[in-house]
Amino acid sequence: MSQKKNAPLRFNIGFLLEANLGEKRVYQLDYPSVTLDDVMLRPLQGEVIFSRNSRGIYVEGQLITNITTECSRCLTPISVPITIELNDLYYFPPHTAPEGEYSIPVTALLDLSSLVREMGLLTIPMQPLCKPDCLGFCLECGQNLNEGDCGCQDEIGDPRLVALRGLLN
Repeated sequence: MSQKKNAPLRFNIGFLLEANLGEKRVYQLDYPSVTLDDVMLRPLQGEVIFSRNSRGIYVEGQLITNITTECSRCLTPISVPITIELNDLYYFPPHTAPEGEYSIPVTALLDLSSLVREMGLLTIPMQPLCKPDCLGFCLECGQNLNEGDCGCQDEIGDPRLVALRGLLN
């Protein structure tokens, strides 16, 4: 049997499905890197708690990692630290799950990779910056201003307003 690429986030929870309500199992995660489709999490550390309840398995936890993205001003690849909060219910048996909700397959192998990927992408800041004072690109020539001045002159503006600009001096 071949191992799946996302094996670090697959858990056999069959024993928990047969356990009493309220039973828990805690897993500590400490991986140097995990690739989830097109997302690389490096390193991935934290704790995941699986709890048995009347509807299935409740998954909660907190994972700390870095995700690679681009600076919103200069498009330089950067590594952004993020904290992924897990808080979801996996229904069992699968036919009891409402549409769009997670369920546990009959194999009892619970794969958290799609949940971790989704929550990781949602945790990325809206405008990540490579540094707080990132200058971005020149609007005229496209030069990365963090690498040096491009030599473009400041825009003079509308020539009809030159007379008014003289009043500002």
